[in-house]
Amino acid sequence: MNLISDCPVWDENDYGKGVFNTYCVGKENCSRMLLLFLRQQLKRNNKQNYMTKMTTLLLTAALFTGMISCAGQKEEKDEKYRAGWELVWEDDFDEGLNLNEWRKIPKGKHHMNHFSSMHDALYLSQEGNLVLRALPNSVPNDTMPFLTGGVTREGLKAGEVSRIEVKVRVNPAEGATQYLSLLPVDQSKNISIDFMENYGLDQFVYQSVSSEYTTTGGMPDNPPSSSLVGVNPVQYHIYGIEKYPDSLVFFVNDLRTRKYPRILTEMAGQFPFDEQDFNLFMGIRLNRDSNPEQLPADMLIDWVRVYKPKREAE
Repeated sequence: MNLISDCPVWDENDYGKGVFNTYCVGKENCSRMLLLFLRQQLKRNNKQNYMTKMTTLLLTAALFTGMISCAGQKEEKDEKYRAGWELVWEDDFDEGLNLNEWRKIPKGKHHMNHFSSMHDALYLSQEGNLVLRALPNSVPNDTMPFLTGGVTREGLKAGEVSRIEVKVRVNPAEGATQYLSLLPVDQSKNISIDFMENYGLDQFVYQSVSSEYTTTGGMPDNPPSSSLVGVNPVQYHIYGIEKYPDSLVFFVNDLRTRKYPRILTEMAGQFPFDEQDFNLFMGIRLNRDSNPEQLPADMLIDWVRVYKPKREAE
């Protein structure tokens, strides 16, 4: 069955209420995510009346239940198979980090790479995983308090439809954020696609987009630019992103979690994601005030796969 069309996924073109931007994967997460969602709703616009809020919450609970039911009906298949897609590149890290395919993220001024280092202790090979680490800096006379690992490579091409998946789990730490992100080759503007961010000890992840429209333009909610996904990040999950000319579609474990569409608006920069090349970044960043006693933090990457639309038989 087609999980996108046959499961009760709401039409994400109904933006204004911020309702359908919380999602749970697995029955054990639904109660917790519903409580998180309730708390999120209480912070929203007080102008909404009580009956509207209660109707919204009941619909959301039904949505969670329906998605779980559909997920249980998924048929067994080749783990690399994705309907309508063909696998064009992958790295399973069985031979460790291939520096012909990847580059270590260098130190820079961006929050993501403020503590980045090339040190080999931050890039380990363990049981077929690439392990990226964040550690206290023990190098004498070095002013950086922390060292973090991260890698990057080519990601999405301008004007091309494509899909990227990464299977990871994390060893969390307070003050650490593990991320899977796509950033434009030209980083002069505030543009990013974050298809997995795990903050500290949170037992959920964020999926979001940023642009001049959502930040400088002050339009993060029309359409909603971020969402919570109720998965336990210390377990392995497959985080995915599909790029189309008119939308970005996010996935966890091959289940669609949200869509960020191109919309009609007079404001510039609402959907800059198909107009330029993006590189894939995977790593860990640390807050400046992180407690070194809480470290290390790790991200274990099992594999990365890139798909293109399957060509129809001639």
